[in-house]
Amino acid sequence: MVDISQLVSHRFRGFSKFENTIEGLVSALDFGAAQVEFDIRVTRCGTPIIYHDEAAVAPDGQTYKICEIMAHDLKDLGGVFALMPTFEVLLAVAAAHTNKARLLIDIKDAGFEDMLVALSKIFRIEDRVIWVSWLPETLYAIHDLMPDAELTFSHWCRKPNAAIRSIHRIYEAKNGQVPRPDRTLVMGERSGWFVNGPLRGEIRELVNNVCVPVDMVTQELVKDYQSDGMRVSAFSYVTRDGVDWAEKNLGLDDYFIDSKAVFDSFA
Repeated sequence: MVDISQLVSHRFRGFSKFENTIEGLVSALDFGAAQVEFDIRVTRCGTPIIYHDEAAVAPDGQTYKICEIMAHDLKDLGGVFALMPTFEVLLAVAAAHTNKARLLIDIKDAGFEDMLVALSKIFRIEDRVIWVSWLPETLYAIHDLMPDAELTFSHWCRKPNAAIRSIHRIYEAKNGQVPRPDRTLVMGERSGWFVNGPLRGEIRELVNNVCVPVDMVTQELVKDYQSDGMRVSAFSYVTRDGVDWAEKNLGLDDYFIDSKAVFDSFA
């Protein structure tokens, strides 16, 4: 039977009107969520902020890439930009809260890992962090900095459909291999890897966990990873029935949740 500790508040969805906000984080922590996940993008000036997409639309109707704007301009742009907290502010709030939940930090831009790790140590929360990414660049970099860090690689385990391909840059693994990339800097990109089946080779040795889409995960894949001591999660569940079905038929380790009603059903 699923325990509430296996639920991951995905971007704090349902805990506030807008995802990836301080309000949502505090609400999720106040509720008692044992695991919370949020995303990091990096601005033009190198400031890590909490946001998922590579770009956003301002009230003036213009689309701005996060990597092309300065952090000090966020409030002036208004709208969703004004709601984007910095990583430093979020860590300060998480560190001060009485709920010492696990923090799943999904890094969307690579090349700033040393700063992110340093901030986690400044706020003394590094032992609570699971570093997550679709970018092998950032996972290899985190491992080089902290060989004992807990890492999660998100990937598509079935061929991405046209809708996914229309907004993502797709990289395809060969024989389950995701090699250490030559590039180290990735900004303003929405991308990921398609791995036809389970990971193999160095990347599998590197990571502790994998996270795959809820509509792609299979029992065979879960068993393959778990047989090697790896934890498996899927995103995203919106009903308690969906979680219970997945527990019975898939036996996942953790469940990314997009609805507060699911959390309420465990209270």
